[in-house]
Amino acid sequence: MDIKLITLTAAFAIASAMAQEGDTAQAAPEQNSAPAAEVSTSQTTAATAKAAPAPAPAAKPAPAVDTATTAKAPAKPHGIAYNNVGNPAASPTIRDNLDKPYKMAGINLVYMEPTSEFSAVAFGSGNTKFISFENYNNLAMATVGLASRGLGISLSYALAKELTFTETKDPYEKEDEDTYTVGANDILRLRLALPLGAFDFNASAFWLTYQNETSTDTEQKDADSKSTTETEYDYWDLGATVAISNDPSAKNIFWNAGVNFTRHENSYYRETKSGSSSTKTETTGKDAHIYIQPSFNIGGTILRNEFARVLLGVNSRAPFIFYDEFKDESNHNKDSYFTMGVYATPNIFAELKLGNCWRVFGGANYTWAVFSMESEEFITDYNDELDIVKSSITRMSSRTGVATASLGARFQYASFAVEASIEDNFYSNPFTGFSDTNNDFIANFGAFIYF
Repeated sequence: MDIKLITLTAAFAIASAMAQEGDTAQAAPEQNSAPAAEVSTSQTTAATAKAAPAPAPAAKPAPAVDTATTAKAPAKPHGIAYNNVGNPAASPTIRDNLDKPYKMAGINLVYMEPTSEFSAVAFGSGNTKFISFENYNNLAMATVGLASRGLGISLSYALAKELTFTETKDPYEKEDEDTYTVGANDILRLRLALPLGAFDFNASAFWLTYQNETSTDTEQKDADSKSTTETEYDYWDLGATVAISNDPSAKNIFWNAGVNFTRHENSYYRETKSGSSSTKTETTGKDAHIYIQPSFNIGGTILRNEFARVLLGVNSRAPFIFYDEFKDESNHNKDSYFTMGVYATPNIFAELKLGNCWRVFGGANYTWAVFSMESEEFITDYNDELDIVKSSITRMSSRTGVATASLGARFQYASFAVEASIEDNFYSNPFTGFSDTNNDFIANFGAFIYF
């Protein structure tokens, strides 16, 4: 049981007991304070007056409310087609809930979206269990999780690993080679989220291989000697994100803030040992860097009536990328390079209810590079330590991107709902989706069954 539910139930029980005590204590004085029968003034020796009528029995206290059955049911999430501009004040989507696993608590549904090859199911009367399938580039990624009202956790994985053992030998020599290969897009991600009073907190960590990488251990033996060679390529991202939002208490203005940290590794390592001698080579690729990005998103309702509302918001981020110093071809210097920027994405989102079954929605946004800068320092000419030519370049810019707009609709009847949004090219040529080979006039199309 949820500790909050246990505490609340105990409080109601104590309150009920105290109420019963109070009613009993108040009943006795009521009997004693009843008015006495009148005595005639002409009879100084009159008999004792008749007893006053007994008071009405005390009212029984009202039964305690079962908070478990009166708790507010969670809102039914929308599909991926809804709120593609990412306005924080819009209703949650199935993707939003999976990103904050505790929000899956109390939800029982199945969702299928063939346009993005995504599916999810959530079930359970106590703690909610949920599973989702999707594609992460060219690999299937599965997510499994568990959610309660106070905590949600999930694990996502897509695997591309291979281990090969090779042995080669002849009468004079033997060679063993072990090769471990991790394919591109192999990923492991852990998510955790929980409410904290008026706010909620969510965090995630991941390990991603972004390019095929291979590690090889080779051992050669003969009658007189032994040598080993270890080779390793590292092409991975290790990252974490923490964020906080006012979702549990927000009424009109919704916001969330967070920071992402990622180490992007790109390196090569080789070590050879033969007898008492050894050689080692380590190389850092030009793309190796540390990525830090704070973000802040805010949105709220600016227009509303009985059937429609309009939301206005802005999503902002400030990425900083610090590239590793690396040696140039002459092996005499190390270069430095970093980029930074501030990006804002203003957005508008609107939705309209049409009768009991239909709802239409749409959004528009654009990205503004408010400020971006890159700085690079390098040696352009090197003859000796006394004759060095250094150069540095700093570039700064501000630019607004292209505006985009989308439109979609939702149909719901009883426990079934379907949502879809339309591709941009449909508006310029409605028949292109039927005439080309992709048939892609629908951007997102998904259906729910709620239980």
